[in-house]
Amino acid sequence: MNATDLKSGSPPRWSDAIEGVVWLPRLAAKVRAHDAGTLGTYLLGQSPVDDEFLKTAQLSYADFIAIVRASSDNAAVLAGVGAASPGAVDRLRLWSLEMPVRRGLMMRLLDIDDGYDRPAWLTVPVAAGNALLGPLIGLLRKVRPLKA
Repeated sequence: MNATDLKSGSPPRWSDAIEGVVWLPRLAAKVRAHDAGTLGTYLLGQSPVDDEFLKTAQLSYADFIAIVRASSDNAAVLAGVGAASPGAVDRLRLWSLEMPVRRGLMMRLLDIDDGYDRPAWLTVPVAAGNALLGPLIGLLRKVRPLKA
């Protein structure tokens, strides 16, 4: 599967799902972009939602990255997650129902930042904010590096 260039575009929306599991397409796209060197300012290894997803799946970042690298598409990633951690798919389906309720504001901000649901008047402020994010993301990656 080709990597999305996250330096010039957005990953799949947080609500995109594979068999009822949200976040997986987004996280898998970030892994592929990381491997291709096109992650941009997106977080991989530092995102609290990534952490929650993997904790629910009972997988490490290294485990998940290996599954993505061995999979031809997101359906195969989900199958790999299920094979690596029995019961993970059912746990992730429940998490997928609960997570947007707990993290509703964060998901709204992601939609605005990614451009999925951005009012026109926010285009310039978001672009300015994103220009300032680069150094902060760099610092965050040094403080909490990806453990793959």
